[in-house]
Order: sequence, then structure tokens, then C-alpha cells
Amino acid sequence: MIDQEQALSAYVQLALVSHEKGQRPARDRFLLLAGAAACRAGVLAAAERCRQLIVASSPGHQLVEYDSFPDAMRSADFRLLMDRWEKKCPYELAEHLLLQLGRTPRGVDESERVDEFVLNCLDEIEPGG
Repeated sequence: MIDQEQALSAYVQLALVSHEKGQRPARDRFLLLAGAAACRAGVLAAAERCRQLIVASSPGHQLVEYDSFPDAMRSADFRLLMDRWEKKCPYELAEHLLLQLGRTPRGVDESERVDEFVLNCLDEIEPGG
């Protein structure tokens, strides 16, 4: 079973790396995966921030149709989109990519809360990008 907080941390770190490299489509895909992991982990502030960043970058994105990321996750249509991206980049691949970059999937030491780490990373990503 995947630790959703760890998956959230991994996907957000990859979104930040993609943002720093100017790779907006990759950034938005990792934000999408991070938002889903945030919902599953109960870190709704992070899920909402991911949604805001995606919508600011892609006003035509399917997420625009929903008031929140959890609302989107309850939709069968949105789940089809998520299933596709989760198959293309499962947590294990995200973990591998981070290790290649010299980062840890958790991204935090044991004294730091994952939700704080994730929200700090998301604050470094500029809307629209």
C-alpha cells in the first residue's frame, strides 16, 4: 500500500523541479497527481493549491468544472483522467525519478510535517508559469 503523504511529497517535488526547468506540461501533470494524493492523504489545503495552480496555467483543464479537487475525485469522468496519469507515472516511477535527482521521496526529515513541506514547495510554484 502506498503511503499517500509520501506520494504527495514525491509528486510535489517533481512538479517543483519541472517548474524550475520551465516544463509546464510536466509540472501540471505532477500537480494533478499530487492533488489526488493530497485528497487521499487528507491534506486538502495542498489539493486546493494544486487545483489553483493547474487552473491558472490551463483555464480549459477539466478541473475547472469542479469546485474543489475532492469534488473532482468523486466524478467518474475525472477518475478516468486520473487513472490514465497514475498508470503513466505510478508512485514507484516518481520515487525513481527523485532518487535520480538526488532527492528523497519523503523530502522532509522526521521532525517536519509533510503537509508543511508540501505547502512550502507549492508556494515556490508561480501560477500560470
